Amino acid sequence: MPQAGEGPDPTPRSDGRYETLLQNMTEGFALCEAMRDNRGRVVDYWLRFANAAFVERSPPGGAQIGKRQREMRPRTSAAWFAACERALAGEPVRFECEDRATGRWYEVHMMRMSDVEFGQLFVDVGVRKAAEQRQAELFAELNHRVKNNLAVVAAALQLQARDSRSELREGLSAAADRILSVADLHAALHQQNSADTVDLRPYLQALGARLAKTLLAGRAIRLTVACAPLPVSVADAVNIGLVTNELVTNAAKHAFSGGRSGTISVALVAEPGQIRLTVSDDGVGAPAAAREKPGLGLRLVRSLVEGVGGSIAFKEGKGSRIEVVKPLEGDRSLTGTTSRQQPLL
Repeated sequence: MPQAGEGPDPTPRSDGRYETLLQNMTEGFALCEAMRDNRGRVVDYWLRFANAAFVERSPPGGAQIGKRQREMRPRTSAAWFAACERALAGEPVRFECEDRATGRWYEVHMMRMSDVEFGQLFVDVGVRKAAEQRQAELFAELNHRVKNNLAVVAAALQLQARDSRSELREGLSAAADRILSVADLHAALHQQNSADTVDLRPYLQALGARLAKTLLAGRAIRLTVACAPLPVSVADAVNIGLVTNELVTNAAKHAFSGGRSGTISVALVAEPGQIRLTVSDDGVGAPAAAREKPGLGLRLVRSLVEGVGGSIAFKEGKGSRIEVVKPLEGDRSLTGTTSRQQPLL
């Protein structure tokens, strides 16, 4: 088995029966011979064979039979060699990466060929990547336009509220806040350039800042938001944003009558398969009648939460404390994906 520093075996390894096939492939293919350190880790490899497509897509001088990888690409990352080691251990390895030297994107497959040899197959996915980038740009523009349109609708409702009778003013203002909570979501999607997930932390922080400005301006009431970074689906984010909007609005409306000062706290934590949202205040507390015959805001919260299999509970203590437990659509963690983003060479 070659060790670091030894020269390559001069005996050709490519099988003539397959060389014609490999040379006519449109995908790049290379056969590599591993070099391990004294601890058995792959630290480099010899390039034993490369087909025409592999050589053509390599930077000048980048694919030379008999050369070591570190000679051809000195900045090859440790993650790249770790992927080679997984392939030699028999694990199917597949990931997407960008070759910074050429600006090309590839889907890379690595596979075990023998105890010391492994193959690398490079499928050019540049066209798909360009299409994905264009789609992301169009989606970001769409979110920006939707956010602006929702803001216009909310502004119209707010203007109508100013000119309405007192019994209508409150309802129109609440409707405007609900629309703006969805507008906040589209702003988050635009900023994160994501089509299917939203990080709850910046979204809830922006929602809290807006609610503090519209509901608590001129009042001695502080609003705090505590949430760790948590990617969730757009549907989950809409649900959570509307629920948070209603509970904070309810606390601002009822908990601090008579010019009282205090704090409204929003806390969201992730639990296995679900999230727990808590909105609490240190005000006068919710009257029993509000639980038995809730207003529109709490009825909307119950509908949103129970409609997706969640639960809502009033907790005893100083002031009001409402806990909402909501199942998530699915695990959004990237740790279990089969396609890994790796730094290339």
